[in-house]
Amino acid sequence: MDSIRFSAAVARALLRKAEGGGIGMLGEKTLHSALKYYYEPDETRHEQKVSGFFADVMNSEGIIEIQTRSLFSMKRKLEEYPPDVPVTLVHPVIRRRRIILRDPETGELSAPRLSPKKGALADAFRELVHVKDCLTRPGLVVVVPIVDAEEYRVRQDTRRRSRRAAGAAKYELVPTELVGEWAFVSRDDWLRMIPEALAGSEFTVKQLARSAPYPERLAQQICAVLYSVGALARRREGRAYVYSKAAEETEEA
Repeated sequence: MDSIRFSAAVARALLRKAEGGGIGMLGEKTLHSALKYYYEPDETRHEQKVSGFFADVMNSEGIIEIQTRSLFSMKRKLEEYPPDVPVTLVHPVIRRRRIILRDPETGELSAPRLSPKKGALADAFRELVHVKDCLTRPGLVVVVPIVDAEEYRVRQDTRRRSRRAAGAAKYELVPTELVGEWAFVSRDDWLRMIPEALAGSEFTVKQLARSAPYPERLAQQICAVLYSVGALARRREGRAYVYSKAAEETEEA
C-alpha cells in the first residue's frame, strides 16, 4: 500500500475529470480512474485491446481489470483472456463515505454527512461469489483496496424538506484515502476470512456467521468462494454443508 502514490493518482483522476467537464458529468468515474492511475501511472498502457476486449491496463506484468461495481460482467473477460497472461482483478470496498448533496438548480453543495454504512474486506465477497468459478484461473490475483470516499448525490426534489423524503441519485464517488489493501494470491490468503477459532475445526455457515461475525448470507458467500478456490473442503450433513480447511496438495516425488 502506498498512500502517497494513491493521493497522486486521485489528483490525476480529478484533473482529468475537470478537463472533461466536471465531477461525474462526462467520461470515466473518478474512483475507477484513480485506481487505474494508482496501479499503472503510464496512460499509454491503459485501455489496451486484448482478445477482443479493452483491458483497463496491459503492461509487462499482465492485465489489470478494475471493477468498482458488479463483478458478474467480468466473467466473459476472465474466461476469454489468454490463459498464459496473468490477470489482476481489482475490486474496491468503501470503508467510510461522506454524503454530499448537490442542488440541481444552483449547484450548491451541502455540508458533508457521514453515512452510517461502513464497509469491510468481507464485503468484497458479495461480488466475488459471482465469479467464483473463474478465481482458479492460472495467474489470477484478486486485490481489494479499502478506501474512504466522498459520495456526491443530486437532490431530486428540492421542494421537500425532508432529506429522507427528497431522495437523491448518486452520480459520483471520489476516493479520499487508501486505508488498506488486500491481495489474494495463495490458499492461505483466502483462509484469512476464517476466524482463528474455527481454523482447525469443522464448521457450518451459521457457526462462521456467529464467530466472525458476518451476516449469514455473507458467511454463505465466503464459504462458497473459499470452497471454489480450494481453500475449504466440505461434506454434507443433513441439509447443511460442514466446512473445514482443505488438505494441502503435495507434489509427487
